[in-house]
Amino acid sequence: MFAFYKNTNGIDYNYVTDGYAKKNHTQRIKKAAGNSLFVADHMFLVGIVIAGIYWILDSFMSIFLSYENSLFEQMIGFDLGEIWMRIIVLCLFAIFGSHVQHMLNERKKANEKMERAAAQRDRFQRLLSPDLAKMVVSGKLRVEKGGEDRFATVLFVDIRDFAAISENIPASKVLQLLNEYYEIIVEIVFKYGGTVDKFIGDAMMVIWGAPVSRSDDTCRAVKAAHAIQTAMLHFNAKRRLSGEQPIEVGVGINTGKLVAGYIGSSRTMSYSVIGDTVNIAARLCSAAKPKQILISESTARHLPDCIETKALNPIQAKGKFKPIELFEVIDITKPDMMRRSE
Repeated sequence: MFAFYKNTNGIDYNYVTDGYAKKNHTQRIKKAAGNSLFVADHMFLVGIVIAGIYWILDSFMSIFLSYENSLFEQMIGFDLGEIWMRIIVLCLFAIFGSHVQHMLNERKKANEKMERAAAQRDRFQRLLSPDLAKMVVSGKLRVEKGGEDRFATVLFVDIRDFAAISENIPASKVLQLLNEYYEIIVEIVFKYGGTVDKFIGDAMMVIWGAPVSRSDDTCRAVKAAHAIQTAMLHFNAKRRLSGEQPIEVGVGINTGKLVAGYIGSSRTMSYSVIGDTVNIAARLCSAAKPKQILISESTARHLPDCIETKALNPIQAKGKFKPIELFEVIDITKPDMMRRSE
């Protein structure tokens, strides 16, 4: 999501300056860290150099204090005892440098592990509810890098006629609208334990059943959709009071088999799902009217009696030979007793 703030002129661009400052500060830290790592990776050689300096200084002292021995003897040592003493000091410095290098390398590995964990935690906190993100980072919940078969529920929510709405208001207002809109629906999604897959302009894709599965995933998805439509009523009421144009959304939900895993290149990857189940959910969302929640037959089969639905005429979706049986969610007739996922 975009970071966007207002000031007396309408927009505050300080966040851009802050971003550059943070970037420059990070680059300075990385440069200093790079110099430190170079020294850390060569501590054994540093120990050898220090020992060599000691040997040379000791030899020069011998040159000034003794005139009876040759220059070679003064550089190597007068007797076996002195030679062994210098060799021992040389070995001690080498061992010390090797030990320091090992300790610094271990610290570097620990720091890199912490950085990876922090990056992973930050990534999943943007996609998963806080409880699920904590489980992934702690290792209690594994997210496999390879694809895995899942039975899940996919939800698409999309603003109706957004292109027409965005044409009539400044770009800054469009971003502000999207940020406020996403702030509301993402909070609802997390409340019901959903995983935000991606933002697609004014649309959002959410998953229940990946990376973690629950017995009531389908019910959670439909209740989240109902909560989103209810929240939009309050959101639009505030917009009308401010003299702003209200927005309405359509929701499509489908349940079935899909493949979940990391998708992307070697440089950047994200957790997502693919399959015909996803495509049908997107088609249902496109067919949904403003304030409407359309679900597939497979989704309707997994709902409890507390959710009231109505059968509609099948639709012929693009790319599908067989019409899609669909239902409309009318109401949730019983109080929502669902608590946050643990």
